[in-house]
Amino acid sequence: MDDFTRRLAMGAAGAAGGKTYVDDVFSTYLYNGDGTTSNAIDIGVDLTEGGLVWLKSRTDTMEHYLFDTARGATKYLDSATSTTEGTSGQSLKSFNNNGFTLGDNGAVNSPSRDMTSWTFRKAPGFFDVVTFTSTGAANQRIPHSLECEPGMIICKCVSTSSYWVVYHRGIATLNPSDPWSKSLLLDENYAATTYASDTWGTGPTSTDFGFKAGGFAATGADWVAYVFAGGESTAAT
Repeated sequence: MDDFTRRLAMGAAGAAGGKTYVDDVFSTYLYNGDGTTSNAIDIGVDLTEGGLVWLKSRTDTMEHYLFDTARGATKYLDSATSTTEGTSGQSLKSFNNNGFTLGDNGAVNSPSRDMTSWTFRKAPGFFDVVTFTSTGAANQRIPHSLECEPGMIICKCVSTSSYWVVYHRGIATLNPSDPWSKSLLLDENYAATTYASDTWGTGPTSTDFGFKAGGFAATGADWVAYVFAGGESTAAT
């Protein structure tokens, strides 16, 4: 059993002292759009705890759409472009205690499309989603609640057009003396690049990670970060 699976199987301590298992915090779910204004998708994941829903049509070339609880329902991002966030009152309308509800926006709920969803619930040792405003500091510290060191961080400016900037601990080995000097750009097909070296401050910890806006967005821009665990959670039992 790999470390990631073992950590989730062991679970993070919940509010009542119980355990959180893979099915509680992650879902891959296929659904058919029905075109209604209230299509409740039951995936068995409690999104009132916070999280990310990533939607994509399987039957045509529609974009990927990402919704998260930190920015709120109806606000979406397209992972293939550098554009700012959009808003549609008939897209993902609510995050529920067993999944989410969609409106009649054809991109996410058309009767002619078969859809897939990937859902990540916030939980120590697994995933967090945070929003912040860039200060322009060389090493702005962004808090997270993983209780372990992040293994991957996906950042997107939501107020100004900007690349999707991705750090992964796997590419840190490309430059061990400065592991945060390279990034991947989710909306491009480039190899790991030092062009994004102005994005990250010093390395992540179990409570925060470093960030600087650099050339990607001006000081005062609003960002969202999807933070995935990469180390042992202090909450694991």
